[in-house]
Amino acid sequence: MLPLGEPNSRYVGKPPAYLTSLQWRLIEQDTPQGGWMFFFVDESGNTGNNLFDPEQPILSYGLLSSALNPDELAKAAHASMLRRLGVDCLHANRLGVRGLTTIAPVLVRLQRRFRFRFDYYYIHKPVYALVTLFDAVFDAGINPAVKWDMYWTALRFPAIHKLAWICDESTLKASWGLFIAKDIGKRSGEIVALLRELRQRAAASELDMRTKELFDAAFAYGIENPQELDFGVTDQRVASPNAVGFQFVLSAMARRLRASGKKDALSIKVDRQFQFNEAQAEAHYIQRRIGEGFAAMTGEERRIHLAHPLFDGMDTEEKLRQGIPKRKIEFAASEDSIGLQLVDTYLWIMRRAVSGAELSDELQYLGSLFEKNICVDGISLERMEARWKAFERRLPAFEDLTEEQIELVQQSIDDHRERVRDLGLQRLDTN
Repeated sequence: MLPLGEPNSRYVGKPPAYLTSLQWRLIEQDTPQGGWMFFFVDESGNTGNNLFDPEQPILSYGLLSSALNPDELAKAAHASMLRRLGVDCLHANRLGVRGLTTIAPVLVRLQRRFRFRFDYYYIHKPVYALVTLFDAVFDAGINPAVKWDMYWTALRFPAIHKLAWICDESTLKASWGLFIAKDIGKRSGEIVALLRELRQRAAASELDMRTKELFDAAFAYGIENPQELDFGVTDQRVASPNAVGFQFVLSAMARRLRASGKKDALSIKVDRQFQFNEAQAEAHYIQRRIGEGFAAMTGEERRIHLAHPLFDGMDTEEKLRQGIPKRKIEFAASEDSIGLQLVDTYLWIMRRAVSGAELSDELQYLGSLFEKNICVDGISLERMEARWKAFERRLPAFEDLTEEQIELVQQSIDDHRERVRDLGLQRLDTN
């Protein structure tokens, strides 16, 4: 991106030119800590539950947050852009670099006036299939042959990377088909065949011996107890990357609300996609209810939950789902919402920037105006590696460990091996 332009702080406490002083005073009275929150959500790269379309390997979400409502207060600027382009709606994919560059000065002025916040979330779809395979087989709550910390701590991230070494598109397609199967009770043979293949690959791989041992135990239990694993869903929409990606968006809304000091949004508009809007609404309902459940916890229950190592690195509000908006989502056509057209534009620019595709200097400059406050997250091997490295940096060096700590680690390994032996599993030779 190009260097940041004029600081956004110059607009703090000053009414934008298009608002009368009375309108601004009313806004400030109602929003003493930064304004009402209006949210606009768009997605790109939607292929439903087909995770293996080579043309669209990434599903991405964009979230535009604003203290002012562009649907009402950006009408004049929006009309100006439409006249200049000779179109009836801003569709970034149709306008391309040339069209958006034409209206970039107006978009820059809007960004400075509204001080939009933009967040970007993405899911690399084949990696999502890999994660669902890991969750289905290596959940230590359902597979007693899995070592607890391999699943419930940051150790899951290197474990997923190592699982990727023995997977290819054929195994991921097979596992994903089983993960979303509604008739999973009839597909034990397919589960067993998949796990046998992965087990043989692990044994023949160049993985370290301890990883081979851990993988073999997990696969062996699944082969003998295929219906106890977490394959199969009752609603394929809830398992879709669209619904999972929307959980990132909801968390981002909660963070923006907490930062603004507001308890709820005035409006949440999501681009209308009939196939998955119901799943998005369901994800919103579930996350909101989880937050309500956490709020009703006793002090001791909350302490135990907050101490769970899976949440390492998250702040307390994030762990407790605080701030998930209660406002009902409105699913609208982008043609009917200026905010949805703007988030579509921001998302398009962000996707090109991430992919290294060409952007004009004007669009790079626009991107630089929201770059300072952007949040980027998602599901990919790179993001998991970053989480692991952040955790690893806080670990003591091996030479700094005490004898007692080393003994505790060895005892944990010995206890797991004993538990696996007690299960009576047929083991492969992994030497």
